[in-house]
Amino acid sequence: MISSLIDYLNQSVTAFHAVLAAEETLQSSGFIRLDEKEAWDLKPNSKYYVIRSESALAAWQMGNGDASGVRLLGAHTDSPGLHLKPQAQYSKSGYVQLGVEVYGGPLLASWTDRDLSLAGRVILKQNGKLKVVPFKSDKVLLRVPQLAIHLNREVNEKGLKLNKQTHMPPILALESNDGSSVDSGLIEDLIADTLNVGRDEIANWQLECYDTQPATRSGLNDEFIVSGRLDNLTMCHAAIQALTANPIAATQTAMIALFDNEEIGSSTENGAASAFIRDIITRVVSSNGSNHLTQRALANSACISADGAHAIHPNYTEFHDPQHAVKMGQGPVIKVNANHRYATSAFTSTIFEQLCKDVDVPFQHYVHKTDLPCGSTIGPITATGLGIPVVDVGNAMLSMHSIRETAGVKDHEMMIKVLDRFFTKVDLEAV
Repeated sequence: MISSLIDYLNQSVTAFHAVLAAEETLQSSGFIRLDEKEAWDLKPNSKYYVIRSESALAAWQMGNGDASGVRLLGAHTDSPGLHLKPQAQYSKSGYVQLGVEVYGGPLLASWTDRDLSLAGRVILKQNGKLKVVPFKSDKVLLRVPQLAIHLNREVNEKGLKLNKQTHMPPILALESNDGSSVDSGLIEDLIADTLNVGRDEIANWQLECYDTQPATRSGLNDEFIVSGRLDNLTMCHAAIQALTANPIAATQTAMIALFDNEEIGSSTENGAASAFIRDIITRVVSSNGSNHLTQRALANSACISADGAHAIHPNYTEFHDPQHAVKMGQGPVIKVNANHRYATSAFTSTIFEQLCKDVDVPFQHYVHKTDLPCGSTIGPITATGLGIPVVDVGNAMLSMHSIRETAGVKDHEMMIKVLDRFFTKVDLEAV
């Protein structure tokens, strides 16, 4: 299972690639791709999936086709990082650099002095038509070098302070020694060479930086998984595994939703705040105005929002609530917040706790330290948009939003067992 996760992490260098990797698993498990623009002829107990904007995906196994409800498992495909600006290339002080925007809330210092490359999607114009294709360069192309300590003597005492505009643009190349101007289309040349297309075929591109160091296990007993994008590709992988690993006999439709753009608020066409999943559910239950099937199905639905949780940090214990300091290797984390930054209620927490007990998996409760602002997830957005009960859960991890995050191997295996139980248990409210 962990080798499968490592493969998924290494493939999924961007949200676009995460969806492509998920699609491979779904197709191998008999799921049929549908097009939102086409009419659907859905069959009971059949398996389908939809991709929106290349970076969000919904997949499901049909229930009995009426208003029996949906068991929804949500996660997100995006991670914080550095995205290229449209006119990215420029020259400065003898270097060719790329202008970047900071996407979400990354730990910027972790992006310095790393072997970076570029990935994303490219829009080609071929035979008069636009075609979207994935792009990934395997070559180490970029670096954001730190200033030497000899020029910043107090950095270890006062901390590394980085300006997003001036300090984060990575270096791509050296300017020519002979003083000749540098070709302004180096990115287009790279794309053309990598994809084996003509430069004139490139209509546009959407690229971001990624860390070329692969995912791996670490620790004396290989108890850790270390990689970029653990938040939240681990939960995407767990959701896919739970949906595809075992036959699902529950009468409710079992569905996963892998949204994009959670790290920037979810308010996009393929984010959790969009109509994406409500549209899918409406079509699944064949809604009509007289019978109110969508409303009835939602009233009989439930959702698990799966995202990373903050493990207690042994060097910074003062940043954790002493009674809710969750640990790696001790099971899934149920996340609670009185101000509903997490969607968990006493009812949904109890349901998830019972799922854990059903498969002999321990569980933990996380509450953010009260004097610190709490982050949020797709959980409250889903609860608001669909009006269904939601529980926010995740696995304990360190260095969240770093270019290189750390999580526990056993936690991932335990989470998959619980999510599989969510889809296969006959009655969620049975205790």
